[in-house]
Amino acid sequence: MTSLRWTEGDPALQREIERQLAAGEAQCLHDNARRLVFRLHRADGDVLVKQFRVGSGRHALRERAKARLGHAPAAREWRMLATMHAAGIPVPEPLALGALANGDRLLALRWIDGKPLTEALHDAPAARRALLAALAALVRRVHETGVVHGDLHAGNILVDTRGPLLIDWQHARPARAPGDRVRDLARLEFSLAPLVSRGRRLRVRRGVLGVPATREKAVRDTLLRAGAAADARAREHARSRTARACRPGRLAAAFDKEGERGLRLRELAGEALAAICAAHRAALAARDARVCKSDARSSVTAIEVAGQRVFVKETPFRGVARALADVWRGSAGFRAWRAGHGLRARRIGAALPLAFGERRVLGVPVASWVVLEDLRPATSAAFALEAGAAAAEEVLDALAHFAIALHRVGVDHGDLKATHVLLRRAASGLEPHLIDLEGVRFRVRLGAARRLHALAELNASLPDAYPAPLRCRAFRRYAAALPFRGGWQPALARVVRASLARQHRWTGAGCEAAD
Repeated sequence: MTSLRWTEGDPALQREIERQLAAGEAQCLHDNARRLVFRLHRADGDVLVKQFRVGSGRHALRERAKARLGHAPAAREWRMLATMHAAGIPVPEPLALGALANGDRLLALRWIDGKPLTEALHDAPAARRALLAALAALVRRVHETGVVHGDLHAGNILVDTRGPLLIDWQHARPARAPGDRVRDLARLEFSLAPLVSRGRRLRVRRGVLGVPATREKAVRDTLLRAGAAADARAREHARSRTARACRPGRLAAAFDKEGERGLRLRELAGEALAAICAAHRAALAARDARVCKSDARSSVTAIEVAGQRVFVKETPFRGVARALADVWRGSAGFRAWRAGHGLRARRIGAALPLAFGERRVLGVPVASWVVLEDLRPATSAAFALEAGAAAAEEVLDALAHFAIALHRVGVDHGDLKATHVLLRRAASGLEPHLIDLEGVRFRVRLGAARRLHALAELNASLPDAYPAPLRCRAFRRYAAALPFRGGWQPALARVVRASLARQHRWTGAGCEAAD
């Protein structure tokens, strides 16, 4: 351990920290390019020590310049924690601050024996409402001090016997405009999306903003701004994650073999991918039972290699015009890869793309393929009744909620047939997952025309075994969540007309609007 120069804290504690770090007695909890985190055991209470890699990290010059300007993360966090602790806000108590000779900074905090918010919400569902109300009150108190946390998400919230506590304050700063507080709240609301319902998130929003459940215009505008900021945060996160999935990085590795280039998940070894592709070609050559489809548009096989079951979808050359269009939009294999990872970034169920490849001639993609996880025994929504997998009401409710989730985040599947929605049984009910992904588009929002078109596609692809009254009930549920200008009745009539015009599985049986 390099020699330490302390600037804050009790000398006895400082000596104990030095001794344990030098002796290797400290328990290392976290180690990455930006920081090391240790836990030190002491008779009067454990201590958490963060070593910020200012001098030894990847961006040493930048971090040292920030430190000279007084903006080093350790110093910022010390100042904010001291301010919050003095104000009586539940945060880790700052104990010591120092610097190593190599430029790294040390920050010592009192250990908090708590659990992450995600675990607390999961372990005590009956107490969720009270816990979320306490969290909203805590964030409101922070904002009332004139400070925004700057990195306010569920991972930076611990819960102990006193309630929720906020940690990781190195990004905190004074609030300079009302929008700063709204953006802080947007980060929190986005992180809560997979954990709690939309209604509970709205209650948290109201609690943080300190507004009653009223229709007063000023209050409504504030709530809407906070909601819009949360939606914008979700869109930016999903856009960033989708773009990251389309280039080599921590998620995927590039490959270039035998004239084909593409990406594969790092968890899928190159040898396993080669075996899958070889099995796919062998199945097509033999035209055996592994071939699910083979025509001019695409070939699909169900392959099992080393206990791993996958589908391989290959798209051949289909003309110069389509190939030239693929220069701009990407090959079918690439589009399916991007869509699958983009859907999952938006928390939409979809078959996971494991790899894609394409062959190009003079920069033009002329053929491509994608490897997708095999979701079976999931059942197609079109045949769930026939297979006895679920009741009609349960299927239609799941599809209504799924359509709401898709359209709320601007997902246009492009071919939303019931055969392209697989239903998996889970503890919470039926979980829909999308397949046939190359037509998926991500938009900021979907207009009424595109939404009605998608609903008509879905409705027309469901057989008459799904009763008309249940279809209407599912549509009203959708329209209540995502209203149509002019009301739900005219919108329903348009869906019925468009469904019948498709002349698919639904004949309009039992529907008054179809008569």
